Amino acid sequence: MTIGLFVLLGAVIGILSGFFGIGGGIILTPLLLILGYAPSTAIVLSLLLTLASTMTGTVSHLRLKNVHLRDALTVGISGIVGSAVITPVVFWMEQHTGADAVISGLYVVLLVWFAIQFLKPAKRTESEHHILDAPFLKLVVIGFAAGILSSLMGVSGGFLLTPLLMRWVGFPLKQAIGTSIASATLIVLGGVTSYFISGTDAPLYLGGALIAGALIGSPIGASFLNLFDNRFVRKSLGQFYAVVALSVITKVLGFPTLSLIILGTFTISLLGMFLYQKWTQRQTKDRP
Repeated sequence: MTIGLFVLLGAVIGILSGFFGIGGGIILTPLLLILGYAPSTAIVLSLLLTLASTMTGTVSHLRLKNVHLRDALTVGISGIVGSAVITPVVFWMEQHTGADAVISGLYVVLLVWFAIQFLKPAKRTESEHHILDAPFLKLVVIGFAAGILSSLMGVSGGFLLTPLLMRWVGFPLKQAIGTSIASATLIVLGGVTSYFISGTDAPLYLGGALIAGALIGSPIGASFLNLFDNRFVRKSLGQFYAVVALSVITKVLGFPTLSLIILGTFTISLLGMFLYQKWTQRQTKDRP
């Protein structure tokens, strides 16, 4: 892939990141594995992209008042600790055969579980007000687990943070997304630092191309969030997890091209829906 394609890829993933409150690595890591990159290279490039998208996404969600800073700091600092613990394990795994299969398997299990959680009907009506007294211990456990997943799989941990902040702590959806992406910024920063300390030969110019694209896409994705109600966002996020899981399974079964087609088709459809909703809103505003 050329640098230009990596910029475009970063922009698309940035849009999804800003909308769903995920760092983008949940898409990029399996995609790079499908394209044949080594696990550690895929993880480092994903973390670099994720750092850019979470930073810009955090700024956007702060403006939208979707972030609770105290809780984000608690989760983020706990995640840095978890990230530092697991990084040496990844380098050890890469020296043994089957590392990409193990990482792909972890992706599938987590993605399927979260897809089910978001697609099944909510048990109660979501609150539109923030939970003012989130339990400290729960936040620490969530952050530590997200940090481990971040450095193990090249993700922000946002795909774990958002559902857990909603279902275990009680955050409303949009504040769970905003607080998740703010926490993820700290977690990913810790993960990137750990990999550079441990040593990496990832092509950093490709990371720069991904970052350039994400800086454009992430604020756009965050701006789309307020165009949709919570029900639509929940359903779309569940579908997104399910499609990514299906694409990873397809790749593991030996059909990488089909895997890319599945992931690309859903992503293009989702982006088209975002643009249509934006166009509809403008048409409504322009009416006398």
